[in-house]
Amino acid sequence: MFARPRKQKREAIDQRILRLHTGIAKKIIAQPSLINDAQATLEARYESGMMRYGSYMLWQGIVETLHTPEVFTALLLAEDDRTVSLRRETIFTGILTEAERAEILED
Repeated sequence: MFARPRKQKREAIDQRILRLHTGIAKKIIAQPSLINDAQATLEARYESGMMRYGSYMLWQGIVETLHTPEVFTALLLAEDDRTVSLRRETIFTGILTEAERAEILED
């Protein structure tokens, strides 16, 4: 009885996160040096124990494909359950400005 609204809420959140990551992918492809911040976040989270090895390796795999923008975008925006979950704890914090975030979420 209560599972349906919770599931719908989760799906709506996942769709917002997906839209934000679409903007993140475009910005990083346009400004590849931004990947350095994400890489630093990835390393810091892993070294502090905030991230498990599997998640670390998945993020690392995505980051390493930046030289092939189509692959980078496809991996970052994949719709499989693992990637959807991974995006909920993104390493791409601070890439978008508040104005960019608001613009993406308005659409």
